[in-house]
Amino acid sequence: MTPAPNSCNEPRAARIELILLEIGKTDDPHTTLVDLLADAMHWCDRADIDFHRALVQAYRHYFYELNDQQTDERKP
Repeated sequence: MTPAPNSCNEPRAARIELILLEIGKTDDPHTTLVDLLADAMHWCDRADIDFHRALVQAYRHYFYELNDQQTDERKP
């Protein structure tokens, strides 16, 4: 099920779309996203940041942002 667009979250999706377009001029968006995530993992190693912990926290933010204005089965 694709989440319904949320006007509050639209700028976030647009921001990553711009990033993917800028860095992935020759690749498809999926490949570019995978490369960006792998690069973020390497950066976290260098910065001594736990990537998986950050990813879990990001997922929580995403989940709560999706549910911010919805009343469907995604509510915890």
